[in-house]
Amino acid sequence: MRILFINRFYAVLIFSVLLPLLLSGCLKGFFGLGKSSMTPDAGEAGLPIDRGDSVSEPIAEKPAQEKETAEYFPPAEVKLPAGLIIPKNPESLMPLPSSPAGDHSPGSARREATSVPPDYSYRDATLTEDIAWHGEVLIEGGLTIAPQTTLTVQSGTVVRFRESAASGAHGVLLVQGRILVNGGNDKPVIFTSLYDNAATGEWQGIVLLSSGKKNLIENCRVEGAETGIDASFSTITMKNTSFKRCRTGARMQDSLAVMSGGGAGECGCGLILYDSEADIRAAEFAGNRLGIYAARTSLSLAESRLTGNNLLALAVEACKLDISGNGITANGSGLSLTGCEGSVAANRIANNAVYGLVLTRSRVKVKGNEIELNARVGLRIEDGRGIAWGNALFANGDYDLYNAGTEEFRAIGNWWGNATSDIAGRIYDRRMDDTHGRVLYLPVLRTRPLPAAP
Repeated sequence: MRILFINRFYAVLIFSVLLPLLLSGCLKGFFGLGKSSMTPDAGEAGLPIDRGDSVSEPIAEKPAQEKETAEYFPPAEVKLPAGLIIPKNPESLMPLPSSPAGDHSPGSARREATSVPPDYSYRDATLTEDIAWHGEVLIEGGLTIAPQTTLTVQSGTVVRFRESAASGAHGVLLVQGRILVNGGNDKPVIFTSLYDNAATGEWQGIVLLSSGKKNLIENCRVEGAETGIDASFSTITMKNTSFKRCRTGARMQDSLAVMSGGGAGECGCGLILYDSEADIRAAEFAGNRLGIYAARTSLSLAESRLTGNNLLALAVEACKLDISGNGITANGSGLSLTGCEGSVAANRIANNAVYGLVLTRSRVKVKGNEIELNARVGLRIEDGRGIAWGNALFANGDYDLYNAGTEEFRAIGNWWGNATSDIAGRIYDRRMDDTHGRVLYLPVLRTRPLPAAP
């Protein structure tokens, strides 16, 4: 009897202690009553997004709920990233999805193959004699312009590409000789796919391979290519040449390129430059994910407009620069310069959703610019190698200047807006965090400098 009593006692004790714990665990498991507010589920945190290679750290003072993930939205509801994003591979970027009213996807019912009969037709062919095209041209698969051969494309010509029926390869024009595109102001030359409203990547593009001759492409429109113009070890001049709905508008590698007028829109990346020399003037890069990317290049960019580029207007690494007289507005961020030297002068850098200008390990002179109304920071610096003077640097969202490094930065002789008494409060440096370097900003300009480019 004593043993039976002891067994019953322990059974009652275990039941009275464990039953509430079991019920509590069930409630938490089934109904989520025990979920910590500090550990959001996937729905609360948002979808995982490939952000590429972000080079910036979040600004310490911003609440966590304001730090958003960069996402990929149709133009009608574009949301720009909350941090500076530099893709590891700019060629991998795809254009923003088209809005329903402008659907150019391959399955769209609005897209129909052209019914216009061609004046010239080629299928996986090579041209070894000079020729001039006019009217309609159809290329199936690849067409090669052999060395010592010149292709001339006359005003108003439309060149269309389609896949090879034999190999399934995308259409491509390979130039090893020379190409002269002589479009008119009112009758441009058009390179496109077989379909109206060409979709991104429906043909490979125009490839210049070791074409050191004076290639000229004037008054031309390139639509729907994987890479509109892909030049390697070549020389090319582009006048009023525009790229639309290409994965990459133009890509230059070890080339000499001159571009005046034209530009790129609705592309993944408008222009990519590797180990090249490029002079770009009066061009427009608008509505791309990334406007221009350059690495190990001598780049002169003047009197151009970069606007509405979802991630970044201009990303430059290890380049010699002369960036002057441009309007760099309403992008995700404006300019990111890493390991560069040169100057950024007389530009208007405004209304960008995150940063205006970011300097990292760059010996760059920043002078005579308008850097205003950028949503987070006007000028962000990572070290003291650059210098800024003669700028109008004011009315940016969080700070006009943010020193993210430990070195001193000289920003002497700038105009900081009319409220000169609060300049120190508009600069994030050692005064706010003793682990950061100082910003030397006195004396200041008492009057606003002349306006920069529109």
